[in-house]
Amino acid sequence: MIYAILLFSIGLLLIIKGGDWFTDSAITLARASGLPEVLIGATIVSLATTLPESIVSISAAKDGFTTMSIGNAVGSIICNTGLILALICVISPSKITSNFFRLKSILLSLYLIIMSYLALDRVIDKSDSLVLIAMLIIYVILDFFILKNRIEKKTTSHKLDLEPKMKLRIGVLFVVGALTIFGGAELLVHSGVVIARSIGVPESVIALSIIALGTSLPELATAITTIKKGHTNMAIGNIVGSNIMNITMVIGVSAFVAPLKVLKQNILLDFPAALIIVSILIIPSFIKKKTYRVQGIVLLVIYVIYLVFLYGFYLG
Repeated sequence: MIYAILLFSIGLLLIIKGGDWFTDSAITLARASGLPEVLIGATIVSLATTLPESIVSISAAKDGFTTMSIGNAVGSIICNTGLILALICVISPSKITSNFFRLKSILLSLYLIIMSYLALDRVIDKSDSLVLIAMLIIYVILDFFILKNRIEKKTTSHKLDLEPKMKLRIGVLFVVGALTIFGGAELLVHSGVVIARSIGVPESVIALSIIALGTSLPELATAITTIKKGHTNMAIGNIVGSNIMNITMVIGVSAFVAPLKVLKQNILLDFPAALIIVSILIIPSFIKKKTYRVQGIVLLVIYVIYLVFLYGFYLG
């Protein structure tokens, strides 16, 4: 137990430091390319910070723990929005400076509804996985055209010129930061599972809470460092993009590996909670193009209520 707690602490430190390196390089890439930070956050950063969820869910599906695959992905969406984005709203409420957020918000809401519909028959099988993977392809294509359109319109005044040696250094920092986040998350998750099992928490609850929180720590680490540097829009873009990746890539690829069993509790509690939490984030931000401190407080309260109901569902 003490050894697991030590590994948990080391993993947390690796994630925080890796997030710092990764954010520095991502922001530099955004400036050098002339792209808006929210766009970088919703593509490159989102893909890398979603890797822990992907690896954990795919491994769980391969080993026959399919309820953990869904629990990890959906729990991460709830944690990303109800905890991390809520904290962003509370700590640094700000204007949404890019229409890109509106496009991603619509896509996230639509994808979440489609995923919930596919799960109504209590299994997400290979045919469903193909639908989710197709949605991922649509997401990537949409990003490509936005990137292409932005590159065609950008001017040199928006571009940060970098020397070849500096470009190489930034590239290395980007990769090392991502790998450090990934390694730290894996270390934290495995030690977190040992701790949870030591106190008698079921695996399904672990997936929706402890593992979901553990695999969401790269998003949290990245959000903390971006807010400290005054780049709140990038943090928001990262979380929205990560949520889309959880639906399409994490669940889609896991279901392709093995059919994912959907629990009654997923349909009655987890999916509705995800829809409600995402709606509370998106609707005010979509209409007013701002995030509010009270919005973050409401999200945090709902997240805590969800965890209470989750544990009550299993242990009550």
